Amino acid sequence: MKRILFITAFSLVIFFIGITSVQAQSNGQIVKGKIFDVDSHEPLIGATIVVAGSEPLIGATSDTNGNFVLNNVGLGRQTFTVSYVGYESKTIPQIMITSGKEVVLEIELKQMAVGMEEVVVYGNSDKGRPQNSMANVSARSFSVEETRRYAGGIDDPARLVSAFSGVTTGSLQDNSIIVRGNAPQGVAWRLEGVEIPTPHHFAGANVTGGGMVTLFSSQMMANSDFYTGAFPAEYGDALAAVFDMKLRSGNPDKREHAVQVGLLGIDVASEGPFSKKSDASYLFNYRYSTFGLLADLKILDTEQLFKYQDLSFKINIPTKHAGVFSLWGIGGVDSATEGVEKDSDKWEVDFDRITFTWDTKLGTTGLNHKIITGTNTYIHSTAAISGVQNKMITQYVNDDLSLQPDMDLINNSFTFTLSSVLNHKFSAKSTMRSGLVYKRLGYNLDIAGTQNYLPGTYQKLMKENGNTNSFDAFAQIKHDFTNAISANIGLHGQYFGLNEEFTVEPRAGLRFTVHPQHVVSVGYGMHSRPEELKMYFMELNGERPNTSLRLSKAHHFVLGYDWRISKNWRFKAEGYYQHLYDIPGEEGTSYSLINYKQDYMLRKKLLNNTVGRNYGVDLTLEKFLSNNYYFLATASFFDAKYKAGDNVWYNTRYNKGYVANLLFGRERFFKNNKRALDYNI
Repeated sequence: MKRILFITAFSLVIFFIGITSVQAQSNGQIVKGKIFDVDSHEPLIGATIVVAGSEPLIGATSDTNGNFVLNNVGLGRQTFTVSYVGYESKTIPQIMITSGKEVVLEIELKQMAVGMEEVVVYGNSDKGRPQNSMANVSARSFSVEETRRYAGGIDDPARLVSAFSGVTTGSLQDNSIIVRGNAPQGVAWRLEGVEIPTPHHFAGANVTGGGMVTLFSSQMMANSDFYTGAFPAEYGDALAAVFDMKLRSGNPDKREHAVQVGLLGIDVASEGPFSKKSDASYLFNYRYSTFGLLADLKILDTEQLFKYQDLSFKINIPTKHAGVFSLWGIGGVDSATEGVEKDSDKWEVDFDRITFTWDTKLGTTGLNHKIITGTNTYIHSTAAISGVQNKMITQYVNDDLSLQPDMDLINNSFTFTLSSVLNHKFSAKSTMRSGLVYKRLGYNLDIAGTQNYLPGTYQKLMKENGNTNSFDAFAQIKHDFTNAISANIGLHGQYFGLNEEFTVEPRAGLRFTVHPQHVVSVGYGMHSRPEELKMYFMELNGERPNTSLRLSKAHHFVLGYDWRISKNWRFKAEGYYQHLYDIPGEEGTSYSLINYKQDYMLRKKLLNNTVGRNYGVDLTLEKFLSNNYYFLATASFFDAKYKAGDNVWYNTRYNKGYVANLLFGRERFFKNNKRALDYNI
């Protein structure tokens, strides 16, 4: 009863604090941001932005840096129209304006390949297009608002994308995603242009590529991209999908602070300028797990306790002549324990007699530099370091309740990355992007344990460490033949130092607007990725038999159709075929890493003997948020099979056959648009 009273009182306090803060603010809000060319990233001087339907008209013109400010914008949902001579006009619909926080928009405009009187790109109709202008197929951008709003998203991008077509989840507890029948380990995560370890709390616990919840807080995120196949040339080390995450910059003019209480955690965020004399800004968010706090307060009574906390930050430093520098980072600390079950009547399987402590640490920090070096050219460079520390100790409860050692595991890894990307816009029709990436990879694994929980079998199983280098290079060209036909072609090259393998991977895409409401797209990509380093350094009978394993590879073919039924409704269909090959497996058996989940005890000699085939169709019917409601229905039908060392075709572990999702949400506004009540199903 005391716990119920405490939770009720705590919730009421948070509710009334929120209401009070809203009522204390003015009836209007500042909306500001930057307008720039989508290909060259150069600011557009003199672009016009207006609040649609405002009386009197609220509008502004961008300055020499592309910046604009709109004052006293009405609260509630607002639509903005943006125009610039020689560029496609753009409508940005249904932006939520609240009294408690200024709104910052980054608006990209596309130059018309052929002069026309006017081309209007409606934000809703074009919503599916990714931030990356080089992508034509199997790509979608998602916003912070969607992460917060979509039922089941609960502020987590990995859970959000499970509502997209072609994507399903492994289970609620491991947070892994299965894309078009591929294993979760084939998903690559990138942050601020750099590949990072899977950014989950308790990463890799049950599934490699999974975890409990992502480290990203919605307080930190900018609009980001998610790819499900035939990736642009700049993306490597991925067979299944790519998350390309961006951190937003802090407000450079005003300090703002926020506290958010949610199911995943309690967030404290702050942003603003360092001083009034500088354009430099900061942004950080600290989160502590809600269940961990309830356990600390003795409100939650459980023998199995999972606690986590994370910190994210970005410091943005613009200069007059040397470009923009940004220092950023994410990190998480996790702790899990399970006490001894003393009631032997509850022991049904051996695992019920296991007690454990588990501690993980994960982090990435980087320094970015972006500079516009001349007309239509910019260079974006990054130096970053990331690492994962994973320590688990398990013990077995004997019949007399004494404890014996079961497993001691240390699993550490690190990556140091240097990258630089050059982007040049030759004309309104043609843009080239190329880059180089160097990575230093390291690994340390120390395992001791028993065999099948048997006393007396405890021994050292593995003590391996090593490091290697990898180099990536890519080049891609996008050409708009007309305003309706756009194509891109590129190459991605990768050298993996451990096995001295070099791969050249072609990529290509075509987008054809056959009618303003009908778009057809075609894409192809060859992709490859190495396995976890522990697979290569694993020792068997005094030897390391897997150091010469080749990279796993796949060919992706995609055909898409997009029907913009109306301004706010869209239907999309994509058919695809993926041919996977050189996947490691065991000689003479059905065992293959195409089905891999997680196995710290794996001790097998592997060969590149597995092939696989995934094919299917993804369907989406979407009504974008308008008139205070939205609707999303997706369905995927697919087949995923493989053939390993025994030369027999099987269903893969992740061949679910079909998956369907249905989402609906509606907003209710209180008086004067000062507060919205949302419900999402």
